[in-house]
Amino acid sequence: MDTVGAVGDPRLWLVYHYWWRKRRGRLMPAPDNIVVSELPDAVQPNIMVLEVVETLGGPRFRYVKVGPVFWRAGGADPSGRFVDEVLPQTAGYRDYVVGIYEEMAIRRRPMYTENVFILSHGYSDPMATKRVSLPLSRDGVGVHAVLASHVFDYGANGDDSLAMVTELKEGTRTFLD
Repeated sequence: MDTVGAVGDPRLWLVYHYWWRKRRGRLMPAPDNIVVSELPDAVQPNIMVLEVVETLGGPRFRYVKVGPVFWRAGGADPSGRFVDEVLPQTAGYRDYVVGIYEEMAIRRRPMYTENVFILSHGYSDPMATKRVSLPLSRDGVGVHAVLASHVFDYGANGDDSLAMVTELKEGTRTFLD
């Protein structure tokens, strides 16, 4: 497991390494094997667990556990709601994130992605997000849940307002093994 260089943040690597250990030789660990409190305190605010709900229109992803870093600007805890109901459509963000989870679930492989949000109104440094999306399976075949972790870099401006975003650009999308 040589993923340290592929995962662009040590906190994300810790989450990936935890997921890897929990596999115990299987393709994916079971959701019941994941105990968020076992992760280092430094990464717990950046953790989310999503349930995969199969629908006629394809899989949907429902928040089960969401770390506080995701809603630090005063948003409501989205637990129990679907990702596609919560995330803003701004600059294609909702479709981008849902697409990551869909691709990870189809391929049943852990994924690392990076993207930047280009800000409008004179902001020169973009917000950036790095994330790992890690599949969980009750039967070793289908993906039934996702362990995810994100880290955000709001740049020198320190503003996390998606209202000012005009464009989203992906920098990295890679599968981890």
